[in-house]
Formats: sequence, C-alpha cells, structure tokens
Amino acid sequence: MLEAIFQNIIDSIIRVQNSHKGSSDEKAMLSCDWEFIFRDFQGWLVLHCSTVKQLGGYWIYPMLHPETDVDSLKKQLPNFSFWPPATAYSHVMNNEDHWIEPYWGTCGNFTDSEIPLFFGYPKGKESYYEFNQLITHVLDLHKSANNNSYCRIDDQGDEIEKIKVINHSEVNLILIRRKTLDKLLYLGKWVLVRYCNFSPYKIEHPAFKNCLHSQFESESYDAKYEIRKCDDEYIEFRGGQIERPYTPREDLLSWGVDDEEAIEKEYAEFIVWDWKNKTVLKRYSINPANFADYFTQSDLPFEISPIFFKAEVLDKYKNNPDKYVLSERDISCRGGWHLQTYDINEHNQVHTYAVYLARLPYKEQLHWLQYNEEPKGGISKRAFQTDFEAKWPNEKSKFEQLKESLEALATLRVGKEKHVVWSPKAGSWAAASKGLHYVNSENPNQWHDFIIALNNTVNEGFQIKPLKIIASSFGNTNEELGTIGLIKFILAASGNEDKIPTTHGVLWDLQKRRSEGKAHGSWNTPKGSLINDSNERLLDVINAVERLTEVFSSIRMQT
Repeated sequence: MLEAIFQNIIDSIIRVQNSHKGSSDEKAMLSCDWEFIFRDFQGWLVLHCSTVKQLGGYWIYPMLHPETDVDSLKKQLPNFSFWPPATAYSHVMNNEDHWIEPYWGTCGNFTDSEIPLFFGYPKGKESYYEFNQLITHVLDLHKSANNNSYCRIDDQGDEIEKIKVINHSEVNLILIRRKTLDKLLYLGKWVLVRYCNFSPYKIEHPAFKNCLHSQFESESYDAKYEIRKCDDEYIEFRGGQIERPYTPREDLLSWGVDDEEAIEKEYAEFIVWDWKNKTVLKRYSINPANFADYFTQSDLPFEISPIFFKAEVLDKYKNNPDKYVLSERDISCRGGWHLQTYDINEHNQVHTYAVYLARLPYKEQLHWLQYNEEPKGGISKRAFQTDFEAKWPNEKSKFEQLKESLEALATLRVGKEKHVVWSPKAGSWAAASKGLHYVNSENPNQWHDFIIALNNTVNEGFQIKPLKIIASSFGNTNEELGTIGLIKFILAASGNEDKIPTTHGVLWDLQKRRSEGKAHGSWNTPKGSLINDSNERLLDVINAVERLTEVFSSIRMQT
C-alpha cells in the first residue's frame, strides 16, 4: 500500500488531467493547475511522470544539464528533441570499425552534455527502470526489490528510500528526495531540466485545425512552454522546467556530512561506573564531551568507564542474524554501526565502555538503555586482560574450544583412503556456527535456539558416506543407520564401547533435544537453570568431539 504522500500526488495528477472534461468554459482547457507537478512534496520531487489509460495527460522526462549552459538551454526552450535512452552505452559500428559509445557522445564532451538519470526498458506490460550508475554510485544507492526503490543503508542498518519508483494502474512515477537531488546537482555542477508535455483532450479524435501557437514563461518558477491550441478540442503545453539546488551547499557537502538526511547526534543518559572517581553516576550523558582520556588532566570520568546491562540486551541481535552479526566480543549491524567491544562478567551482566556506546546511533543507545543497571561486580577477567593489560586472555572461551576441537576432527584422515569423517556445514566455521550464541537468560526460546544452532554446528558436519565405509569395514550391514548411529557402531566395534556414553550419548541427546524442541513444534526444556544446562552441555559436546578425534585417529579399518 502506497504511503499517503505518494497516493495524494497520484490522485492530484488524475484529477488535474481530467478537470477540463464536462466543462463548457474554454478556460478550463487553459488552466495551469497541471503545473503543481513541479512543486516539492514534503521533501520529494517528481522526476518522471507518464499517465496511461487515456489520451493526453502528463509526460515528464528529466535530464542533467551543465549549469554553465543554462542560458543556451533557455534560448532553446520550449523546443526540444530527443528520444529517451534505453542504455547508457551502445555498440556502434561503421563498416568494419566497431566501438563503444556513451549516450551523451564521446567521453571528451561529458561535462558539456546532457546526462540521463535513468534508462527505460519494456518488461511485459510494464516498464522497467534502471538508474544510471553515475547517479547510484555517487550517491551510494542500491536497488531494493522490497519496495521498488533505490535506497541507502542508514546507521541502523535499515533501507532508506532516496528514489521511489511507482507503477500505478494510471500513472508511472519516479520521485527523488530534494536533498538527494541537490547533493547530486552540486557534485556534478548540473541543473535538472524536466522536459514536459501536458495535453488535455476535449474529444477523443480532435481535427487539429485552426491551431494557434504562443509561448509562456512562468514568473513563479524557471520554466518556458509553448502552448498549442487547436479549436476547443485540444491543448498542448510543451517545454521544460529548470530546477537548481535549494539546500545550502554546506549542509550537504561539508566535511563530516555523510548522509544528506542526517540529523544532529544525540546521546542517552546511563548509569555509569566512574572507576576513576570511585562512584556510580546516575543518568549521566555519554556525550564524549563528558569524558576524558588517560592523557587529559581532568575530574571527568574516563571514556573507558564501564556501563552494565542485563543479559537480555543481546536478545535483539541473536534473533535477527540477517541484520546483525553478534560475535563473542563485538556486534555489528549490516551496513551500519559497530560496537567495538563488550563482554559478560561473572554476574551475567553485559558490559561495554562509554566511548564505544556513544558511537552507536541514538535509537540504538535507547535499546541499550532499557537494560541498563548498576554494576553487581567488576568487568570480566577476559575484558580486563585484553582491554587494560593489553594481553591475550589466558583462558579460551567455550566457543573457541569447540571450534578448535572441530577443526582437529576436520583435519583427521582415517584409513588408507584418508576418509574425512567431519566437515563444517556450508564449508566454514562461520557458516556452520551462524546463530550459535551463549544462553544468558532463562528464556526457553533462547535455549531452544542454542540447541538448534549447536546441533547444526556439530552433528550436521558428520559425513555419512565415509562413516558408512568405516562401519562397513567393521562388519556393519545396517543401511538404515544415520551418522550418530554409525558412530555408536564404530565405537563398539573398535573396542571403544566404554566411550559411548560420553561421545555418542552426548551427541545423540543433543540430536534428540533438537527433534523434541522448537524446531519440531515442541517446547520441552530441561528442569533447572537453562543457563547452567547450556554451559554444561557445551562442555560435554567439546569433550565428546575431542574423544571422537582420539578414537578415529587410533582405529585401524578392517579389510
């Protein structure tokens, strides 16, 4: 469903192009109401308009014109003659000579030629528009299939429409944000010329007799038209309108201005542990001006003052892996912001530092603010070692241990044929472990997601064909066994039956939990703490993988 602003423009176009019908007043045909199309519409401008389903109506086509050539453009108007281009470059030939030629001529006359903003291609009954890369690359725009527009990714990782393409049943429209257009015009030293034709028909088949011609120049905006009136049956307004930048140049092209729609930076107020002054600050703005670095003599708290949060602050990022990348120590948003560091202390509190939190967009700061709480203890041991002592942590995290154990299993080769029994799903640890995060709350949904992700990371990597070959060498004839069942058989047949509970048993329980869980419509969870269960289960899985590596490295396949 179209936003109200765009629907209102379409309604106005349809109303204007039909307003003369049914009126006996000849002035209705000469009405200039149609010129409303050149106004600003709440920060949007119409680039292109083409009405369908009836004779006449609107046709507007935009071109970028060198600002140094506006005087000659005005002398030329209202006359113009061009065919809307279908491509930016063409294959041109002359006898046996072939070359590539841009629409505007040779590369040498680029700066004094008119440049098309987009190219139109027929696609069935509709038109397909592709914007000139000269426009999209300069403005950092990409085409979004979600809303048929050209967008830019903002600092929240969301698509912001800059150019809107609308294929309505009665009107084809292309609009651009005013500031986006102004930025482009400043950069290219252009003006926008909107060539136009507006033709109200009084009858379906006018005779085009007794036609009178006159010229008209608007006093309220820069435009020049020819008015052709044929009896009282047909009127044609034909010419062009010139649009110059309106927004002050310094607001769009100054140093530090990245997005023409950007707003002034804001900062939320948090509970901050001011360890420099040995106090806890309440409702303290994280504006960088309120902090000092190590080398500045000041009573202000250090910029690396910790701020603490409930563990649920991370749920938002865990639940949307397509938009956010949540690693053990940092978080990033697709095409947007990046939180350089965070960690979790022994009291299950997430913590980061004021200097990094202040770099997040204000909306993102507000998300963190919801979970802000006073410190229950200090920062994690790992964070102290890496952030203050500049040392590698002396303990590996559980996920690091899991990754190392799986990598050891993946490099193992069994038998003379060097069978690979485990390989990461989708070819890499990053792909296999996508969505694998620690359980930091007693939320059942988070626990189920952990089980699914851990199973995908570990069990989905076992290779059934090599395992069948190895099991077959030990006498297996059961073709129905899956990877976990084959592992159990190999353990028993190779004299490692005592290891079945701590290897096969652990992996089978993980598989069973996944099958009985959220992934299959059930919400069975273990009794007691889900946080403790996930931590213990993760350690058991790491141990199981390490034991399996030992077993597979020592077994000798039977012949």
